[in-house]
Amino acid sequence: MLTCRESSASSDTGRVALQPYILSKLSPYDGGANGIMLLNSNGTVEPYNDTNTMYLQRILLLLLTTILITGCSALRDGQIGLPTDQQRPTSTATSLPQPTSTQATVPSAHTTVIPTQALTPIATIEPTPTLAPLSREQRLDIFQQVWETVRDNYLYEDFNGLDWNAVRAELQPKVEAAATPEAFYTIMREMIARLGDDHSRFESPQEVAAQMAEARGQLQYGGIGVSVRTIEEGGLITRVVPGGPADQAGILPRDVILAVNGIPFNDNSAFGPEGAIGAVRGLPGTSVRLTIKRGREEPREIELVRAIIDIAVFNQVTAKRLAGDIGLLHIPSFYVDNADTQTRDALTTLLAEGPLRGIIIDVRDNSGGYIHVMRNIIALFHDGGSIGASVGRNEREEQRIPRGRTISGLTNIPVVVLISDETASAAEMFTAGMRLLRQATIVGVPSAGNTENLYGYNFSDGSRLLLAEVAYQLPDGTLIEGTGIIPDVLIEAEWWRFDPEDDPQLQVALKVLTGAQ
Repeated sequence: MLTCRESSASSDTGRVALQPYILSKLSPYDGGANGIMLLNSNGTVEPYNDTNTMYLQRILLLLLTTILITGCSALRDGQIGLPTDQQRPTSTATSLPQPTSTQATVPSAHTTVIPTQALTPIATIEPTPTLAPLSREQRLDIFQQVWETVRDNYLYEDFNGLDWNAVRAELQPKVEAAATPEAFYTIMREMIARLGDDHSRFESPQEVAAQMAEARGQLQYGGIGVSVRTIEEGGLITRVVPGGPADQAGILPRDVILAVNGIPFNDNSAFGPEGAIGAVRGLPGTSVRLTIKRGREEPREIELVRAIIDIAVFNQVTAKRLAGDIGLLHIPSFYVDNADTQTRDALTTLLAEGPLRGIIIDVRDNSGGYIHVMRNIIALFHDGGSIGASVGRNEREEQRIPRGRTISGLTNIPVVVLISDETASAAEMFTAGMRLLRQATIVGVPSAGNTENLYGYNFSDGSRLLLAEVAYQLPDGTLIEGTGIIPDVLIEAEWWRFDPEDDPQLQVALKVLTGAQ
């Protein structure tokens, strides 16, 4: 439930509630048509134009920027922009503990909650239009607004041990001297990254555009249509897009990429900062040569022609029936506008085939998203109730589940939720909620422990500050920030290495449900 308004740090009216989620500028996929936005190697996005006409691209980018700055009120509920009647939560006294010296090891904003996932952007598809120039006064104004917003609203009053006044004194001269918009936005990112939590961040106008496009399922890129994890042997393919170049070439999940264009996959010095995945991606219509190994077979070389890939395909909710009438629901992300609708549709279709005796919900690769989407999905399994609250310095917002949305056939069957150390933010809240309200059994390893909730501030240039201001608290007052959800059944396994029928955690989940019947 992201809200969009221009911000003024000196006035509370500029503060707008963002639901907790983990935004990532980079994508874990290798790589559209007549696609709406394309992701570039420097983290920017732009409209794709197969005639390579820069003039049209500049017009489209200008229109997008105009929408970012002036069009928020026209966006519908559930997208990044919401109507402007969203109010700041009512302030009430809370007992939120302040961080102690033992909490100083919170991951920096540069760490990812998917440590083994290859996160790299696409090779440049088209020259990126230049960001709008900013005057010295504009830069200083945005800098001051951001600094004051953090000072007045950041969740941790001691700024995680950071001297916030010293940060301003150090960076303000650099802001004044910034020669380009890119240099200015780099400084702003650095300032927020120093807070040292795993949620807060500053985004340039183009990064905001990328997040908007991804949330709406409009972000595309050029590649072969796979998701890849870096392992010791190379790049382990975990998903293949149906009908994409990799699928058409016969590449399967669990195949390993040993080399890209003859260069070993893990030779980072040869590939540069973008790594091997950056080399796999590229202009649609161009080719890339992969060395692929499958099981004990001899490696083979495959040449593929890159195509435009829609990132939304990697975020689709899926449901299927396993042996014994057990349902398997996979929710890869809550950071999709219609993930709740996708879930309802998938489960309705599954139940049309016959009743279920139990269901397994897989959120092992879910790093968070919109809270209202998460709550709506819990509402399919349980009617109403509270899963806790989001609490900050002087506020508390109850997290209540909507009523009247349950699906017949889901409210009384046993539930297992699969989690991993990649399960984060809203996905952790979902897991806790299903345990509280549906007595779900949790299987896997402890979750990430990243449950800070974000509030958003949009600035006149189209940039945005996402600031951790509240944290998720269980009904008994317990915080899971830094500790995560502890599973009922601890099964340590690199689950993504296995085909579903051999997945150790999934097999244990099936046994749990079988024993519950």
